[in-house]
Amino acid sequence: MSEESHVIPLAPPQIYRRSDEEWGATTKPKVIHHKHGRSSKCFVYLLLFLVLLSIASLAFGLVVLRINAPKLKLELVEIKNLKYTAPDFASLNMTMVAQVKIYNQNFGGFTFHDGSTSVVYGNTTLGMTYCKSGLVRGRNSERMNVSVQVKANNGLAENKNFSSDMGSGLVKLSSYANLRGEIRVLKHFTRRRTSFMNCTMSLNLTSQAVQDLICM
Repeated sequence: MSEESHVIPLAPPQIYRRSDEEWGATTKPKVIHHKHGRSSKCFVYLLLFLVLLSIASLAFGLVVLRINAPKLKLELVEIKNLKYTAPDFASLNMTMVAQVKIYNQNFGGFTFHDGSTSVVYGNTTLGMTYCKSGLVRGRNSERMNVSVQVKANNGLAENKNFSSDMGSGLVKLSSYANLRGEIRVLKHFTRRRTSFMNCTMSLNLTSQAVQDLICM
């Protein structure tokens, strides 16, 4: 009896993975979260802040740091010790006491130390006086009294217009004033400014008063 040949099946081959394949198979891929959204919001906020800062700086410069010369206005005029002759050899002698309003529209104080006020007929100066120094605070006004001695005699005796005005009893006069000083804002920002005043008026010899006062 022949011996049967027994066939022993071979075991299935075992598959061994490389270490890198095992790591890739067992490790889950990491999910990377992008921060583009948060960065975009920060950029928008920064841009908005810069725009608001620019607007605030511009407004501050236009309102606070914009410096103009204070305004002068002749409010009241009083005539004292009036003496005159007319119409021949016309002469005029009087004291003009005036109240000048100084309005400082700036945010800084206006310190003035040099100024003058004059009374003029035509192109001839009849009297002038110097103004005292003073201070007008920001966004405020002050009033200053000035006294001018007015004399018109030899220089205008041959002026036909002056003789005619004296004869009519109504003399047209002009008054000019200027103040020089400094305006200081925020203690370190200083600018020099000069204020001017130009007023016209009529002197009524009968009532010994000023009328038709107009300032520009």
